[in-house]
Amino acid sequence: MSIENINNLTQESVIVWLDSTIEKTKDNQDTKALLRQLVRGRLFTFDDPNQCIEHIKTELIRKRVFLIVSNAFGQNVIPLIYELPYIQAIYIYCGNRKVAESWTKPEFKISGIFIKKQPLLHQICNDVVNVCDPDDDLPMSIFHLAERENTLQKLSDESAEFMWYRSLLMVLRLMAKYGNSKTEMIAECRAKYHDNELEKKKIDDFEQNYCPKRAFWWYTCDNFVYRLLNKALRTQDIEILFKFRFFINDLHNQIEQLYHQYLDTHASIINHHHLRVYRGQLLSLTELNVLKLSVNELISMNSFLSTTLNQELAKIFAGTNDQSNEPSSLQSVLFIIDIYNMSKETTPFAMLKNHSWCLDEEDEVLFTISAIFKVESVEQHENRWHVHLKLSEVQNKLSQKLS
Repeated sequence: MSIENINNLTQESVIVWLDSTIEKTKDNQDTKALLRQLVRGRLFTFDDPNQCIEHIKTELIRKRVFLIVSNAFGQNVIPLIYELPYIQAIYIYCGNRKVAESWTKPEFKISGIFIKKQPLLHQICNDVVNVCDPDDDLPMSIFHLAERENTLQKLSDESAEFMWYRSLLMVLRLMAKYGNSKTEMIAECRAKYHDNELEKKKIDDFEQNYCPKRAFWWYTCDNFVYRLLNKALRTQDIEILFKFRFFINDLHNQIEQLYHQYLDTHASIINHHHLRVYRGQLLSLTELNVLKLSVNELISMNSFLSTTLNQELAKIFAGTNDQSNEPSSLQSVLFIIDIYNMSKETTPFAMLKNHSWCLDEEDEVLFTISAIFKVESVEQHENRWHVHLKLSEVQNKLSQKLS
């Protein structure tokens, strides 16, 4: 494995928060929960500066560290860790801006002084995205509705890719029970993380204790499963996806099971039931333009799609716009997804409250792989783009076209 590949897998982002009042206020507890979502649980909190410095210097040397520090500790701690190459950014989070301004000076790594949590969370979200390879971007395919009566041979390249990828995922799920798929997946994970002791322990745990009912926990926790699977889905790496086929199938089946339970629970009102979920994301200008050109078309999410019932949390994940007009510049996007006409034949999704690693902190709603949506509109609202999607009802018709 090349050095570049090793770094992509091992140099993850973590947030370290040093403050003597972290556990003492409700507001700090809420902030802590939101920070954990930004980095999928990779949050370390300290109320002792010596312990914090020791942990940063010994345990986090292979991570990208984003440090939040209070007025009380910042003046003494920052000089001791500032020059460490893996310190990406430092945030002064305090109740008195004038005091912070009296001892801070303009430095490249000091990202700002913050009195309120919302600006802090937005800044950290932007900074994490800017220095990291995206683990959570939005791989998608476009299907042109005007071609829905065409044979597969007459589809455009975009629509053909849409259908091809759906058929690939269907075949992978059908093949899940053949061969030693779990053994193949574990061998691949061990090869990728052969020099990472922490992940090797997690792989051992997975091998010994995994069961299908724990699929949600393993997917929502920060570990090798989430990172390798999402990267394979994002890059359409067929070899890796084939090795992960049993886990993809287990996760789909668990989503489907929770979805059917949801339908049964709401049976009396399901025909009139409307659900709205959100997803906040920074997209490149190129990706945003693709969505603009896809209004009234279908898009298929080529991964498991994580959304939330909490609009404010989604807005934090949406970050803020890059002012550049370069194609790669990042745009703040809020996906607003409406779900109507639910039935056991439509795309399944699962409410993960009490089922995920994060328990009920995120109000996460997870759509199964390759869910299809119709793009209703793409509109700019102040400094954020709103992309309105509707869960499509053509899922089964397209599946029949493939069979």
